[in-house]
Amino acid sequence: MSSRGGDFASTETADPRSPMSFAPPFGDATPTAPADHPPVGASFFVPRGACGPASMPRAVEAPGPMPPPPLEPTMNISGSAGEAKLYGALMDQELMHDAESKKIAMSRRRRRLNCVPMFYALLGPWLTFLATFCSSAFAIHFNAPVGSTVFKVLVLGLCLSKLQSAWRSWRMSPHDGFYVLYLCITVAAAALLGWVLGDFVFWSYMEPSYAVSKMVTYTEVDPSAMHLPDGRVVPTRGGRFSDAGTVYFTHDAELDLSRAYSFKLADLYCVAPIKSERCGEDCGHDFWAVGKNCCSEDGKDFTCGQAGNKRAKSGLRLMETKEVPFYRLAVVEAAGKHQMVSQHPIFFHWLVDPVAEIHIWQMQGYRIFVIAMLATFAMSAAGLAHALKTMHLIS
Repeated sequence: MSSRGGDFASTETADPRSPMSFAPPFGDATPTAPADHPPVGASFFVPRGACGPASMPRAVEAPGPMPPPPLEPTMNISGSAGEAKLYGALMDQELMHDAESKKIAMSRRRRRLNCVPMFYALLGPWLTFLATFCSSAFAIHFNAPVGSTVFKVLVLGLCLSKLQSAWRSWRMSPHDGFYVLYLCITVAAAALLGWVLGDFVFWSYMEPSYAVSKMVTYTEVDPSAMHLPDGRVVPTRGGRFSDAGTVYFTHDAELDLSRAYSFKLADLYCVAPIKSERCGEDCGHDFWAVGKNCCSEDGKDFTCGQAGNKRAKSGLRLMETKEVPFYRLAVVEAAGKHQMVSQHPIFFHWLVDPVAEIHIWQMQGYRIFVIAMLATFAMSAAGLAHALKTMHLIS
């Protein structure tokens, strides 16, 4: 064969033991090499025209294995993992945890921005208190007591009827059911507080002023004697003025302090007869100035109302009906001691200006209302803030 053919043949029919031999098609898929196998990655050079053992390829050492290409840097969302944790399951878990934390933070931030239920929770109880207080303390209670009571009962009933469902909703989702449950509890409490405090103001200050204003006003009344149409002069009787609310006496009316007396039952209930300076033997004694704890036990030092003011010539009807029986007992004692007759005693506050006194009563009720309005708003704001912080709805 020619040298070219020889060259070809020599390269094709190499010894099985030579480095150029390949593994059989069956068996282990990994080629095996003898002990004198050149290193992996070596290149072979066979000079042209060479044959025989001398023509065996020479292994030429090649450079070492190429380093792997650099990987793209992985984004670290949390910023807390070090360089050693950029790969592997630990990094994946940390990224998932950080993503979940961000979702929770964004959810809480969205809740804080929802001001509508917070606005209702702040103003709902406060407005309910104002409504129930006004319906209990002021003119609507005096003019329409049944309607006032029905309104307050409906408010309380509505809150109590929603309380059970609101409680279940809160147990299932504390954050979503918080405002409904909070409104049910606070509105019911505000309605009850407004009812109780309003009733106190009504019966203590407003009801007496409304009632006395609805009664009859008499002027130029002689407290001792009255002239009949036939010309006779008879003692003034209280039964003739049973519907009197305000009485303006004649200019010569005065208090008979020498016949003042008191009845004691824990407090001192003081009475003094109102008479005319022109009163003789046969005078009426049915008009009495009264007051509580404003005299001594024997009736001396009577300072009730405006007893020391010479300009006081008017009487404003006593409207505290629970105190009337004690003043009647004081009149009985005074009549027995001073030999007087008082068949129909009527009790008055001795004053200069009864209209101004009525205004003072009403202003006391309005003053309590204003104080309660400001105090309950502060309580509503403080209670809502505490509840929101407890539920972690605000930071």
